[in-house]
Amino acid sequence: MCMAGSAGVACLAQPVAPSGKVPEALLNGIMAQVNSSVITMEDVYRRARRSMEQLARRAKTQEEFNRESLKVQRDVLEQAIDRRLVLDDYEKGTRKYPESTIDGFIKDNIKREFGDRLTLSKMLRDSGRTFDSFRQEEREAFIVYVMNRSKVSSEVMVSPRRIEQRYNATRDKYQVGERAKLRMIVVDASRHARGEARKIADAALARIQAGEDFAKVAAAVSDDARTYKGGDRGWIDAKEKALRPELQSAVFQLEPGKHSGVMEFDGSCFIVKVEERKPAQVRPLTEVRLEIERELKQEDAERLQKAWYGRLRRKAFIRYF
Repeated sequence: MCMAGSAGVACLAQPVAPSGKVPEALLNGIMAQVNSSVITMEDVYRRARRSMEQLARRAKTQEEFNRESLKVQRDVLEQAIDRRLVLDDYEKGTRKYPESTIDGFIKDNIKREFGDRLTLSKMLRDSGRTFDSFRQEEREAFIVYVMNRSKVSSEVMVSPRRIEQRYNATRDKYQVGERAKLRMIVVDASRHARGEARKIADAALARIQAGEDFAKVAAAVSDDARTYKGGDRGWIDAKEKALRPELQSAVFQLEPGKHSGVMEFDGSCFIVKVEERKPAQVRPLTEVRLEIERELKQEDAERLQKAWYGRLRRKAFIRYF
């Protein structure tokens, strides 16, 4: 048997089969024992597979892949142990959810992720799995979810004072550059005959200069996806690269209510109008309060979950192979 963190995890560090099927050599290996249950190499492999596929695509060398895949699989193994401890805690408790409730949860998940049972069946068949094993995984996912909500989420409370303290301590994080609210007309050269884009843009500019509403002209001639919104691009920040440099520079040279002339790049033509400008500033607390509250709640939830898992581990029998 292998020790976790060395050979036991290393024997999983191999490219994942495109079919998603688990290599035969991994089916019977045991990675850890948690109380009376075992976590197999197959369990770890299945949960690590997607991350391993992504790693295989971006790793530059086999050495890098092997090194990073070990980290992925160690993390997955520890997560599987925590998951097993939560399930054991549920089984020891007095509150149980009706199987009909769990089946409803599974049915909703099938509809959301696969559309219908037929598509799910094909996926299971292709990966060599059964519906019973799928249902068991989904049942466990439901239990872990509700247990975390009952043990962690319900305990998370964030006071207004904590939000204000975090805001004052991290004000630099909420610094934004000068901002402009703009509309844009785009005449895409690839959608028109040679030379036509400039003619269309010049005609659009003439209509605007004659007093016609910019949004109305944009809705009539612009080729981009915001045509239906009258070319509305919303707010852009001078610090961010929201537009190509020439357009960005033009936007922040215009006064509110003014528009540019026709700007041509690679045959495509652009006209921009700045509707409003805001100076660089620190976003006010009223604007970021909910963002900070979510951040603090997430931090508290992670801390409470880690403490809960720690208590479960101290009471459990865990053996690595």
